[in-house]
Amino acid sequence: MSLFGMLLSELRARRGVIGVLFFLGLAGLVGANVFIRPHEVEFVYDAYAGFWGVFGLVGGLAMVIVMKKIVQPMISRGDDYYERNS
Repeated sequence: MSLFGMLLSELRARRGVIGVLFFLGLAGLVGANVFIRPHEVEFVYDAYAGFWGVFGLVGGLAMVIVMKKIVQPMISRGDDYYERNS
């Protein structure tokens, strides 16, 4: 097995630990936003700590829900779609 394959196997085996570390890092960045403030507020909500993190999370979840509930039924095909048309 190649070195890259071994690396991917190790990462897959430690998936839970890596996920926890990832979310702790994200929480740390939002927490750092409490102490590290922008010098000039460009938008009204820039004054609130962690606004852009929460905005990105809500926006991403909204896109997933819209795609799953609205778009997927419009573009999905049945399991036997290609067998029926051949």
